[in-house]
Amino acid sequence: MKTLVLFLLTVCLTIVILPRHSVTASSDTCAPSEDQAIRAIARQWIDFYNQGRADGVASLYSEDAYYLTQHFADGVVHPRPMIQAYVQRGVDAHYHIDAIDVLATSCASDFAYAITRYHSTNGTQKAMGVNLVVLRKVDGGWRIVAHEAAVPDPATAIQKLTPGTTR
Repeated sequence: MKTLVLFLLTVCLTIVILPRHSVTASSDTCAPSEDQAIRAIARQWIDFYNQGRADGVASLYSEDAYYLTQHFADGVVHPRPMIQAYVQRGVDAHYHIDAIDVLATSCASDFAYAITRYHSTNGTQKAMGVNLVVLRKVDGGWRIVAHEAAVPDPATAIQKLTPGTTR
């Protein structure tokens, strides 16, 4: 677990600190082609999942990927075959991903991240969650290397934030 935290911290710091190698004018975004490729992964994730293809979802991850989730007792699912087994559980339960909204992407050389919000239907219950997805270029294509999913609890979550307040 300590290694995973250090890895994620290193990746995030690398993305923030290293000079950008993007062809866009903004240093905070990916080149249009890279942004489109990352957004395509979100669309593929939905399609594979809703088709019942846990193998397809798993193919979007690198061999040594990590998936962090509160829905697994250990909290960490690793490597890719275990991610496939985890996804298969949701597929077998007939869960459905209604949408994945990509809120932001950022790229630095062969690393990128995406911030997403997803909406799902789990039986008769609607759910919303957020994801931090770290990607690395592998053989010319983007692969997910770390994925953290979080589902806010509306009953205990802060309902509204106002800048400059502490209460």
